Amino acid sequence: MATDRLCSLVWINCGETLGVYQGEVSPVDESSQTISLSQPLHNGVKCPVPKVTFRYNCL
Repeated sequence: MATDRLCSLVWINCGETLGVYQGEVSPVDESSQTISLSQPLHNGVKCPVPKVTFRYNCL
């Protein structure tokens, strides 16, 4: 279940072009197939936004 992953620390590798995102799983929306990371890092650097969201078909 998606709620089992809330607050887990994860890394999402988006390939060489977009790099690696790291953060704490906040909302997972199964109907729209998205996952959001709060307090994200991008390639080890804190993002200027408090949350990033990824769509399943983009992962």
